[in-house]
Amino acid sequence: MADEEAAFLSSMLAANDSAGEYQMGGDASGQRAESISSDEYDPSQTVQTETLPASTVQSTSNNPPLHEKLPTASDPFLNLTSTSAAPAPREASVSLSRSMSRASSETSDSIAITTNQQDPSHALPSKSSQGGEATKSGKDTTIGRGGSSLLPGSGSSLNVSTNHVSANNVPIQNGVQEQKHSDSVQNGATDTVPNLAAVIPDTGASSHSDSTAKPSETLPAPSVVDTRPSTREEAAAPMTAVPKARLPHDKIGILEDRIKEDPRGDLDAWQSLISEHKKRGKLEDARNVYERFLIVFPSAAEDWVAYAQMENEGNNRTAVEKIFNRALRKLPYLGLWSMYLDHIRRHNNIAMDPSGLARQTINSAYDIALQHIGLDKESGKIWQDYVQFLKSGPGIVGGSTWQDQQKMDSLRSVYQRAVCIPTQFTNLLWKEYDGFEMSLNKLTGRKFVQEQSPAYMTARSSYTELQNITRNLRRTTLPVLPPALGFEGDVEYLEQLDIWKRWIQWEKNDPLVLKVDEVVSYRARIVFVYKQALMAMRFWPELWAEASDFCFANDLESEGDAFLTQGIAANPESCLLAFKCADRKELSSTKEEGDEAAIRRGAAVREPYDKVLDALYDLFSRSKAREDQDVARIEANLAASNDVQSDGAKPEEENDDNEGEYGRSQEKERAAQIESVRNMHGIQQKLLSKTLSHAWIALTRAMRRVQGKGKVNHALAGSRGIFADARKRGRITSDVYVASALMEFHCYEVETGKKIFERGLRLFSEDEDFALQYIKHLVANNDHTNARVVFETAVTRLALKTETVSKAKPLYAFFHDFESRYGELTQIVKLEKRMSDLFPEDPALTLFSRRFAQQDFDPTAVRPIISPATQAKPKTIPSIKAEAEGVLDSPQQRINEIIGSPKRPLPADDDDDSPRPRKIARPESPLKGAAGRRLDQQKRNRQPEMPQFNQPVPLPPPPPPLPRDVMFLLSIIPKAETYHATKFSAEQLVKLLREINIPTSMAQVPQPPGARGPPPNQSMPPYQHMSPPIPQLQGPYGHAQYNGQYNGGYP
Repeated sequence: MADEEAAFLSSMLAANDSAGEYQMGGDASGQRAESISSDEYDPSQTVQTETLPASTVQSTSNNPPLHEKLPTASDPFLNLTSTSAAPAPREASVSLSRSMSRASSETSDSIAITTNQQDPSHALPSKSSQGGEATKSGKDTTIGRGGSSLLPGSGSSLNVSTNHVSANNVPIQNGVQEQKHSDSVQNGATDTVPNLAAVIPDTGASSHSDSTAKPSETLPAPSVVDTRPSTREEAAAPMTAVPKARLPHDKIGILEDRIKEDPRGDLDAWQSLISEHKKRGKLEDARNVYERFLIVFPSAAEDWVAYAQMENEGNNRTAVEKIFNRALRKLPYLGLWSMYLDHIRRHNNIAMDPSGLARQTINSAYDIALQHIGLDKESGKIWQDYVQFLKSGPGIVGGSTWQDQQKMDSLRSVYQRAVCIPTQFTNLLWKEYDGFEMSLNKLTGRKFVQEQSPAYMTARSSYTELQNITRNLRRTTLPVLPPALGFEGDVEYLEQLDIWKRWIQWEKNDPLVLKVDEVVSYRARIVFVYKQALMAMRFWPELWAEASDFCFANDLESEGDAFLTQGIAANPESCLLAFKCADRKELSSTKEEGDEAAIRRGAAVREPYDKVLDALYDLFSRSKAREDQDVARIEANLAASNDVQSDGAKPEEENDDNEGEYGRSQEKERAAQIESVRNMHGIQQKLLSKTLSHAWIALTRAMRRVQGKGKVNHALAGSRGIFADARKRGRITSDVYVASALMEFHCYEVETGKKIFERGLRLFSEDEDFALQYIKHLVANNDHTNARVVFETAVTRLALKTETVSKAKPLYAFFHDFESRYGELTQIVKLEKRMSDLFPEDPALTLFSRRFAQQDFDPTAVRPIISPATQAKPKTIPSIKAEAEGVLDSPQQRINEIIGSPKRPLPADDDDDSPRPRKIARPESPLKGAAGRRLDQQKRNRQPEMPQFNQPVPLPPPPPPLPRDVMFLLSIIPKAETYHATKFSAEQLVKLLREINIPTSMAQVPQPPGARGPPPNQSMPPYQHMSPPIPQLQGPYGHAQYNGQYNGGYP
């Protein structure tokens, strides 16, 4: 049976070889247009798909990707090797091939995949060393670097061949237009080699490669395949198979799938997988997971500590020291350095070391540790331990030998460093330092203490301020991806970010007064806080950029470059960090004459741009893959539900019409769910396309500055070569065409820019933004005729479809403004008529007023004041009474309640028919007691002598009303009867303050009873009026409370 199958496959391979080569994109000669410049640059001609280098697959790596497992002797995964790699000695190589259609390529390169006999169902994700691009034509799709061929053979080893990407001519329409016209495979994502059942796809692939391609012509290797069908027949079949669900007891497999799906976001999966391996006693597997985790999160110091603790528990001293060597100098984390010091002290026993080498080792370890984490506000315990370690050393403090003097100098130096740093042990260390200096020599000790006292006082007060700033700070080293605004966790994340920024700003404000005299310490403290913040906020690019800017501004070049490099590694999709790094390289590189120097400089500047572009293309590919998986999952769920319902018994009275109605409803539901999923992913993909386009624009501008306009298909690419590369990789918007056309117009050739605009207008016929930019460009260059032509062409195309009519509104608005300024009135009226017909919801008066309106002024909307007395009459301010009535439990409400009491009301003035005698309203009752008499006396003194006339005396005007805020305060203050504590008498308190006698000299201080008279030669003070006794406050038990003052009188 095996021989028959091999013969069949050999015949199919021979038929394949005679099929010829497939031409992608049609005939090149029929698509090529004439050249328009001496540099053979024509934006309107066919884009030549350039040759791609053959991918090289690495079998092992010291730093494997985040999704790979480190190779071990018992690794059950598939091992990837290159074609030149020798197969395993116990395994026979098998070449398999399957028939390919005439649309497939005739050349191929094979990548040997050696399967393990233990578990052939697993697959190790592949990693390509160079970039590239795969394109789609007809029903052929590209998988990885190409399709697979099946060759006859024997044994258990599988040889899967990959084809090269075709270098035939591809029309620009297929390579540049948006997602619906461009299906080129994007780069950067990592794909997995499927199992034996999934290795052989159902469709062929056409590809071609040229390993000798120039650097400017090569494209990064694709990883995720765009499997969108190109025909209606393929659209009927599912595009992406739903991944098989694992069994519930396969915890490790489920966690591995979660990590593979979201390596940077699913921290719980990482931690759970490590814990699961530890629980099962598989330390080697746990070690491998730790290594993969620390590649993704190299600044997770807490996991470095956990990793070292795991090795330490297994008494693997060598592994622990390797971990320390890898992590300590990169991470200023207090817990990691504390563990390092414990490890050093454990393995260097000073009690059993007469030579003193162990003590010297420990002393060096403390010194290095304090250089890295001694500035931490929580490092006081380490400072105190270091002091105790020095105290336990040989020598006597205060002795006369050299060893005693050396110990004294060491302690003094450590004390003086420690008391200047704001920590929780600053006060305790200062007290110890003061005692240390005073125990040696009080005279010199007082001098040393006075010199360090200002720094200590500043550090002590600064620690209190710092504690208030960082009160709610969570100092973790496990970074999380920032939640999107409006989703769960966004407020908490931004709060933590704000606390870190306030801490950094507090350090920049120089509260420790270091900027003038100790500028090195000032910069070191700020850099230290930046490192602490970036361990927790690793995925916030702005913080990396701020740290690098501070370093560059303060002559810390190496630290600034390190911040940029680490930030790009943590956030490869960040345009901010990539642009800053590229600008940094462009400014720091020297300008040299010659093409070779320009090529070298351009390669250095282009490197950050290539990284961010690869990362963004990877995100786009992942988004497309998730979209296809979600659609396939919806279809699978609906198919399963239909199968369940079809298996059930149907009632006999159900007819065919009901079945058809049910089928239509199911189809509508399916279409609605799929549309919802595509719209959700479409928003993200549109944003990524916009970001990709602006990254290409930034790269084009940078290469123009470095290499000029350059040449297409040349190492000296320049701006034109970058524009060609952007079109080949696709997923770009019209912004790239606008930027390139304007660059050509302003910097090089006017005709070239015009042709780029014309080509873009044909490609982006429904993009109103591109048409608007083109019209603005023509108007700015006084080409009004072509501007009107472009306007009519664009709005005519947009008006053909109902869903695109609204896109024409900004074009009409701009051209209406242009015609209103420089056109004829008849043209303006015709244009307004067309706008009214297309957009009837816009009022006609608004269109008319737009003719005369400027950016910030509309003369048709001005309403001048003709009669100030009538039109500018001030508004009456609401009375306090009316506002107080609306306040709950306000004084006015209480007055109203009293007025509306059930007692007999006061009769009106004209009520003469009442049988009851008329009651006269009584005046206000005067205050009783001394206060009342005094107030009455003051009123009489203020009233002048009035002549006795029969006419009534006019009453004084009422006092002005209280302010509104005071009225509101009075309304919300609790009533007096609710206060049951000690009450003060306001009158007595005022009287006491007014009549108290405050002496102006010691001679006027009254002496207590029984004391002797004044000393000799001192006269008696003049007679002073004795103040009355101070009223005693009544305590809670009825006894007088002592107020701590002596009043000078007798009881």
